[in-house]
Amino acid sequence: MALGLLATPALAEKADKDKPIALSSNKAQFDDVKQIYYLERNVLLIKGSLIIKGEKAEVKIDPEGYQFVTIFAKPGELASLRQKRDTGFNDFIEGFAELIEYDGKTDIAILQKQARMNQISGTRVTDQLNGDKIHYDGNTEKYNVVSKASVKSTLSPRRKELTGPSK
Repeated sequence: MALGLLATPALAEKADKDKPIALSSNKAQFDDVKQIYYLERNVLLIKGSLIIKGEKAEVKIDPEGYQFVTIFAKPGELASLRQKRDTGFNDFIEGFAELIEYDGKTDIAILQKQARMNQISGTRVTDQLNGDKIHYDGNTEKYNVVSKASVKSTLSPRRKELTGPSK
């Protein structure tokens, strides 16, 4: 089993934590007593800058009002997650997997089966991670990647622009 860890200094958008969650799908079933929501076909979840898409979802609300979401991809496809990073620039984190679990209380996403995550700066993918399972902490922007074979990563250089004439 291979294991990888990557940390970056920028954090996920802090304002997202206290935002309401908006849900959209072609079919929905709600159990207000148990506080469980079942969504099917073209599922879209939006919470501030966090956007999660998939084919099916189960949303559980705990007594404190936090959401716990499990999103399933359509067979043969991948569910997706995208969130703005708190860098002050146009930076995002995006992830893809057959199954995405998101804990609104801890701001942790777990991507399983064909999991991959990208860091995006503007329109450019700067870093990529691939593995069987990715544990992503939105508060600290730390990744824990596990794979039966090998974890594959691509990291872009972090050079500062040179100022003045070159020698």
